[in-house]
Amino acid sequence: MEDKNCELLFEYLRSILYDSTVKPLDLGALDEPYKKLGMGLEFLDHAVQEMKDYSEALSRGKLSAKVPDRDNFLCENLKNMHSNLNHLTWQAKQVAKGDYSQTVSFLGEFSEAFNTMTRQLKEREESLKREAEREKTHANMMESYNQLLMELIARSDEEVMVISMIGQKVLYSNENMSIQISPEEIYQLCLQQQEKQDGSMFAKSDTYEWTWETEVSQHHYYRITTGIMLWQGQKAYAHIIREVTEEKQRQSRLEIEVYKDPLTGIGNRLFFFEKATEILKSGEGVILCYCDLDHLKYVNDNYGHGEGDWYIRHFSDTVSCNIRQEDVFARIGGDEFCIVLRHCQVETARRKMRRIQKIFASEKEHPYKKGFSFGLEEIPEGHGNLIIEDIIGHADRAMYRQKREHTRAQKNSLT
Repeated sequence: MEDKNCELLFEYLRSILYDSTVKPLDLGALDEPYKKLGMGLEFLDHAVQEMKDYSEALSRGKLSAKVPDRDNFLCENLKNMHSNLNHLTWQAKQVAKGDYSQTVSFLGEFSEAFNTMTRQLKEREESLKREAEREKTHANMMESYNQLLMELIARSDEEVMVISMIGQKVLYSNENMSIQISPEEIYQLCLQQQEKQDGSMFAKSDTYEWTWETEVSQHHYYRITTGIMLWQGQKAYAHIIREVTEEKQRQSRLEIEVYKDPLTGIGNRLFFFEKATEILKSGEGVILCYCDLDHLKYVNDNYGHGEGDWYIRHFSDTVSCNIRQEDVFARIGGDEFCIVLRHCQVETARRKMRRIQKIFASEKEHPYKKGFSFGLEEIPEGHGNLIIEDIIGHADRAMYRQKREHTRAQKNSLT
């Protein structure tokens, strides 16, 4: 009798472990002392099958797979891996949006490859900035004006208008101007420039030239090279007109891409460090506030990273609506933000930030706790040479003191 029961149970265990389709156990064929063991093996069968299904879904990249019940101890490591993959997917989406501060530290060689990729993307961001600067430099560079005047007058694709210095008569203009501006409008603009220069010492020169830019109706931009020359025996201003609307738009797009955080629309880390360094160099007294969102990982893990993005934007919008236009606000990391409060006392800054905490936490439509921690660092007026990274470090430590208080308060509320 014992051999028969053992054989049935062993065959069932073997089928659980090795067969793609498990042969069911007939509990009725077991003697009474062995039925409880058979029921235990049926529970194991369910747990193993659930583990196989779960692991297969994860191996196929199906992160929306149903998470096994808590009592299935075989799936604990798979659940951790599932959570890590979800977080890694969110990080990859953040990188795709331009947040290159994302780093991975828990996946061995993959972490090194991921961090190398984000570092290279950051370098590309800096390269775009340099490209924008080169565009500016290129926009300000001009060829030798005398040679340009002679060449452009002969070329049909450049617009030229020559106006006499005395009497302000149009001595020459292209027969068919292709630019999106009327001859009368460009004539008036050129006259205004001439009036600015007529009283200067340069107007006495026969070779003085300068370049100026203007925006006219319908948001068109023009760069105009104006030079003094003799035209058919009389002194005149020659205006060579070039439309640069496309160039200006391209330059503007590059600047936005370099300095703007794509998720929140506020400044990014590069913008903040440049702006804060500029303020420090002026010797102005300011308050630096370092903020770190509470509960972001909880929101991401329990409500999804789309909701986590809303949580970040909700914080950004709340702060933006409660600081002044002269203050500087930027996102410098995934859930890290910095504010430079100008012309503000430290106690006033602390009250302001506490009020923002209350406003931020008062939102009721989204069913989870909202909060952030902050730390303040006062930079007095007339300070010496300071490094922005050191100031952020001081404010960061102050922020962590408040975050520990929040954590203790949360634990106390649960006991």
